[in-house]
Formats: sequence, structure tokens, C-alpha cells
Amino acid sequence: MTAPGISARAKTAGQREPERETPKNPVHSCTKRDDGTDTTDWSYVYFGSYPQTEVAGDALTEAITGAAYDANGDTWVGGIKYRRIQKSDANYISTSDGYFSWNGDDDYHYFKWERVRWRVMENDGETLFVVADQGLDCKDYNEKRVSITWEGCTLREWLNGEFYGTAFSDGEQGAIVERTVVNEDNPYYGTEGGNDTQDRVFLLSIGEAMNPSYGFCENYSVDSVSRRMKTSDYAHARGAYNSTSSEYAGNCWWWLRSPGYDATYAAVVVSYGDVYRNGYYVDSADDAVVPALHINLSSDLRFLEDDGSSGEGGGGGIGGGGIIDGFAIDESTEAAAGSEVTISGALTLSSQAAASAAVLDSEITAIAWHSSD
Repeated sequence: MTAPGISARAKTAGQREPERETPKNPVHSCTKRDDGTDTTDWSYVYFGSYPQTEVAGDALTEAITGAAYDANGDTWVGGIKYRRIQKSDANYISTSDGYFSWNGDDDYHYFKWERVRWRVMENDGETLFVVADQGLDCKDYNEKRVSITWEGCTLREWLNGEFYGTAFSDGEQGAIVERTVVNEDNPYYGTEGGNDTQDRVFLLSIGEAMNPSYGFCENYSVDSVSRRMKTSDYAHARGAYNSTSSEYAGNCWWWLRSPGYDATYAAVVVSYGDVYRNGYYVDSADDAVVPALHINLSSDLRFLEDDGSSGEGGGGGIGGGGIIDGFAIDESTEAAAGSEVTISGALTLSSQAAASAAVLDSEITAIAWHSSD
């Protein structure tokens, strides 16, 4: 009798249980009033992952603080992915009210990677046009104060490069549909919007943030609940301002891709929910980033409910020389999709980091101990 082994059947790439419910288009109650009644009934999907909630107090264990972090500041502990950052990692620092409280220069703060929740602005039968439900990060529209359009700004480059590669796994990247993004002139000042672009990830325009079909009030000056956004803890730590007003507490200013008063300004939505068509200087450093994108409706990598995992993201999920519950990964053995293999003491998958139980479950349909002669 030989020692027990493991029988594992790998799923076909992207295989998940089918979802019966299809996300609906938003229903906007456009009262055009500033009293909090200008609201929207949204559908949501969960897709991709990003560091969001700060881990502090009793939840911040020695296992988290003492773990080995990679060059991006990420690690896996107990099946959950974490990111740590220091004061020097912030995009903007201020001691004024509304900003994150940083202490010593060498102190770390820790953030849990979580699924990103998206508001569905349109289901056209082929794609879901979605926008993040909160500010996910904090970046300048452009790193230098120069005349610039969306086509040439550094925020566009970051969204379609680093953010795209960080927040989405290879499979999720395949589900994001590249679109022609129309860059209209500022409708009030006539500032040129520049050339149209081909983007996977982008920001909303002034017109889109005033489109009732997408769930927003059509009046730019209304303090509409439909446009109010909060930030993740991570975005706040990175420098995003959070309002301290009792009525708008926690709300942020978030970038639009449209130009502002002139080409050294970009439009924003302010904390109380109106579209500031004049905008802020493009090198303003305390505005939140609220990405938008199109997800292929046929993709099975979107969730209608949060699965509670850290996802996989572009930084990798399971395998790749990591350790899964004590089993060393043997890269010489590959489990073909739909096949069944027997491994003695080693579980083989492919990726770049340690596994979470949720991610492991998404890759394997069956696992069982057995003995053989």
C-alpha cells in the first residue's frame, strides 16, 4: 500500500456556476433637487480586485505585519491578500481635516485586497458598461501642469497599464472590451477634448456623468446623490480628500476625463454631487480615481454577489512556486483542463502567489484523498 495521494480535476478556464440573474439598467429618480431625493436604483457586479479596506486594531495580526511582502507591497496571509504602504507611497499628504493621518515616515498601514464593486450604467445585451462604486485610488490627471487632453494624460496611461495589470487577472482582462472613447469638447467653455481614444479602462466624461440613462442627474448643478462617491480606505491613504461636512461626510472629489476651463484643467465631480465643469488643475494630487469599463456580458468572471475573496488580479493568485496548505508545488506536473491526475503530496497549479481557499475552489472541481496499490 502506498502513501495517500491527491486526485484533482482542473476546471476549464473561467468555468463557474451559471448566474440566473442579468444585471439591469439603472432607474434614476431625477427630482433635480439638492435635498437627497435625486437618487438611482443601481444593479451591481463584482469584478477584479484591488486593495481597499484598512486592517487595523485586533485584526492586524503579527502574521500580517511580519509577512514577507513583494516589491509591490503585497503578500498572502491565510488565503487573503494584503498590501502595505508607507507615507512615501502616498500621492498627496496634508495635515488638514479630510486627509489621511500619517504618523512616522517609516510606519506601515495595511489594506485588504477585495473584490471591486461596480455600478451597472448600461446593459446593452453585449456588454455591461460599469463604473466603480467608490474611488479606488488617488492620482493626478497629469503629472505636470501643461495643456493636455485625455489622450496624452498620465492618468490614462496608468489606468490602461499599471491599474489594468494589477486589478484584473488574465481571464478578467480578456473579458474587458476595448472601446472607442469619444472625447468631446467641454460643452460650456469649448475647450477641445482632443482625439478619440481606444481604451480598456477610462474615466467618465461630463456628458456621461449627466446622462439619466446611465443613472445620473441631467442637471450639472444639482447636488445629486447619484454622483456622490466615497473612497476606499486605500484611496484615502493614498491622498484622496474625504469631506468632513456632516451632510457629505466621506465623499470625495473624483476626476472626469473631459477638459475643464482650459487645457490645463480637467473636469471633476465634487463631494456634494455636482459636476464642476471648470475643473481643477491637471496636476491636482488629491482627487480620487473612479474607473469605468465595458465587461463582456457572456463572461463568467463577474459576480452578482461578493464572494469574500481577494480575487486573483494581475499579480497572480495561486501556484507558481507558492505553498498551498503545506503542499509544495511541483511545476513539472501540469493538470490539463478537464483531466484527472494523481499527485503524491504535491498539488500542481500555475500562477505566482499563494492560494486562497476561494481561488483554489474556483480552479478545481474535485479533490479527494485515496490510496492505491
